[in-house]
Amino acid sequence: MTRLTERRMNLIHIAVCEDDLSAAEQAEQWILELQTQVSEPLAVSIYYSGESFVRAVRDGCPFDIIVMDIELGGMNGITAGELLRKDDGNDHVQLIYMSSHEEYHLQLFDVMPSGFIRKPVQPELFRDKLIQAARKAIRRREQGQTSFLPIQLKGKEALVPYRDILYLESKLRKVLLHAKTGCLEYYSTLKQEEQKLRGVEFVRIHQSYIVNFAQVREIRANTLLLLTGQELPISGKYQTPVRTGYLKFRSDLVE
Repeated sequence: MTRLTERRMNLIHIAVCEDDLSAAEQAEQWILELQTQVSEPLAVSIYYSGESFVRAVRDGCPFDIIVMDIELGGMNGITAGELLRKDDGNDHVQLIYMSSHEEYHLQLFDVMPSGFIRKPVQPELFRDKLIQAARKAIRRREQGQTSFLPIQLKGKEALVPYRDILYLESKLRKVLLHAKTGCLEYYSTLKQEEQKLRGVEFVRIHQSYIVNFAQVREIRANTLLLLTGQELPISGKYQTPVRTGYLKFRSDLVE
């Protein structure tokens, strides 16, 4: 069951997946009470099973924040989260789990949760987590709309949205900018581009590569895997900053 069937871009869309009717309605009430504390309207969708939630995601219902019970009847919350993350477009959705048990941490690693709320839920903790998540969603949306990398392309300045950049590659005296729509080649150095790419979402992983963390699916032993399926090397001296930066990028909701 869902109470929201279409997305309006000015809303922060929150899904609550909870098989206990009273707990779901309580969560919805707490969320809507937060409206005065965030700058954009909140919309809540309720799902009473992991299966109904996954169907909604596959049908194209996108969300900014998901509050998910782990111990659901049928498909549990971890499986539902794994299916959510298989869709590249849901990589930045904030997933907050709820459970009366805390032994799920290793199982939750692959679904990259943004937070964990222990049951029985304390109202103030719940509200704090959701306020942080909503404000982070707003900041990320604003950043995605306004952040560009300026480059000199054929004698003219071009602006490439950060959100479209996969990675930058050094090639002699040029830089290859690999984007979602193709590859741009221009005269520059990775050092110059690194200075322009301020912020945690871009990181140097190798003498020849700078990567957008927002496009990374997985950090491996000596490589990282992009959402596109491409694998890039991480050289030795960058191992620690890459892993630290990625954990920060995927970290808790507080900046």
